[in-house]
Amino acid sequence: MNKPSLLFLLVVILFSCQPSSNRSSSEQRSFCYWDTSFNLDTTLVKDLDINHMYIRYFDVDWDPLSEEAKPMASLTTNDSIPLNFTPSVFFTNKVFEKSSNKDLELLSTRVRKRVEEISANFGNQAYYNRNIEYLNSEHNDSIRLSIADEYKDRYSEVLIDCDWTEGTRDKFFYFLKCLKKDFSGKNITVTLRLWQYKRNKPEDVPPVDRCLLMCYNMQTANDFNVENSIASMNELKKYVSGKKYPVTLDVALPVFSWAVLFRNEKFIGLLGNATQKEYADNFIEYEDMGKGRYRSLVDKVIGNFFIRKGDIIRVEEVSKDELKQMADYLDSEIPKDKSSRITFFSWNKSYINNYGTDEIKNIYNTFSK
Repeated sequence: MNKPSLLFLLVVILFSCQPSSNRSSSEQRSFCYWDTSFNLDTTLVKDLDINHMYIRYFDVDWDPLSEEAKPMASLTTNDSIPLNFTPSVFFTNKVFEKSSNKDLELLSTRVRKRVEEISANFGNQAYYNRNIEYLNSEHNDSIRLSIADEYKDRYSEVLIDCDWTEGTRDKFFYFLKCLKKDFSGKNITVTLRLWQYKRNKPEDVPPVDRCLLMCYNMQTANDFNVENSIASMNELKKYVSGKKYPVTLDVALPVFSWAVLFRNEKFIGLLGNATQKEYADNFIEYEDMGKGRYRSLVDKVIGNFFIRKGDIIRVEEVSKDELKQMADYLDSEIPKDKSSRITFFSWNKSYINNYGTDEIKNIYNTFSK
């Protein structure tokens, strides 16, 4: 065997040794990657000792001009994925309000093709990042296509994210059945909001293999009287207690924060990645009203918002102690199997640094077997 052929064989074997399509019991420490551009800090991955990511591939929304559901905001990348991953797709409710069953059958096929295209693109990036340009062009092409195909087999499931309602439930569930046919050999997982978890009558349970229970966004952020819309132990206990859910669950917890803006008690917007400290320490521009609320003492621009004197800013974050309490409570209330996974929303270096890698790893250990 000549040298180029031997090198070709070695590279194909190398990428064939990547994780198989069966969900591993060593994929329990997870994060949600929800940006539109994929560029992973591998040092942070190692520091957190995570071994899985849900990666948002694209959104699907209803396009009123073409009167059809279309993929939008697709993920771009110049990086490969160094760990186990699950392609994730977000759907608006409008898709299921407007689509017929025939539309959904066609959409399911389009979604599968788009997921495979993005997965193949990750494979292409893995090829380019391997620095194997020294092989002749014929072998280069074969290796690149082989690696791209390997990425299609590296994930065992697809996550579908949709806040379906009673009115869209039947159409959404029909779509999930279509996906199970189109993604032959893969599991279909769906996100599950807390209100959906509580409605666990047979007709309200998604026809899927697993659900990812989203333990955040528990209340409406635009309600002036809400104390913390992201999450709290009190709200969690209102939904998770007593009767167990009939589908195996994984758990998602929040590590994000934001500031909710109000003028005359009317909602005017959200500011991402806000912390109590940045407002509490700025007593010249903000009056601390207690319970995470601050009154602006000046007119100023923050992000894309013009803040007027007198506007109220409610900073929402879940404390380290309360996040740990939530994890402990869920660990005792949610039945698990050997593949159960805990994930955090969402992957952002600032969010992670606010909590600290040790705190997050401590919560991971809560769910260790």
